[in-house]
Amino acid sequence: MKVFISGSTKGIGKQIGIDLLEKGYFVYFNGRNQNSIKDVASKYPDDGSFICQDLSTIDSNIQLGNQFKEDNAYFDVLVCNLGITDRTPFGEIQPEKWNQVLETNLSGAFFLVQTLRNNINRNGRIIFISSISGIVPDSTSISYGVSKAGINMMVPYLAKEFASKKITVNAIAPGYTMTNWHDSKDNNQIRRIAQKCLAKRFGEPKEVSKLVMAVIENDYINGQVLRIDGGFGL
Repeated sequence: MKVFISGSTKGIGKQIGIDLLEKGYFVYFNGRNQNSIKDVASKYPDDGSFICQDLSTIDSNIQLGNQFKEDNAYFDVLVCNLGITDRTPFGEIQPEKWNQVLETNLSGAFFLVQTLRNNINRNGRIIFISSISGIVPDSTSISYGVSKAGINMMVPYLAKEFASKKITVNAIAPGYTMTNWHDSKDNNQIRRIAQKCLAKRFGEPKEVSKLVMAVIENDYINGQVLRIDGGFGL
């Protein structure tokens, strides 16, 4: 069985890839440059393929999808995990920054799926890594939240498109998860955010990955946005 995971050389995407390797999948990891894929490739040199390609544009996603088609690559699971943010305050956001976030997080993922629509095997899985920010507004990162909300709405539309092939389409919406995404936050800020969760802590990539595994193994979960946020906001 084969899986492609965009943005899978660190954080949640990397953990999903490692866990699928352990389940016997052939994993296509993806990073935007050689440095980003070096660590994963050195640890799993014979267990997957390592695609060095920046997928921050619509064209780059279409190009990769077409390359897979030329190579007659077919997938059982497609995980769209790539994401960027912009924390520019409202009133100062520039159009190019806004468009960059939406193109990377939402539009690129859509066109990758559309390009590969005939290269996903029957009974396959399409999983988008969304965010709690697409459900509960954050204090900043407007474009990020809007892009993730777009993913959440895209999921049921695509679920209907792929229903005839028994391919399920879902999104996982993690809350605050302990990855390098939060390296810029100091300990006090992390503690303040953690207090907004019933769990009183950030999640771990392994916990998010476990939910991805459950979605892959269950063909009756379809068209859903599944929160995994430790009871954020409750």
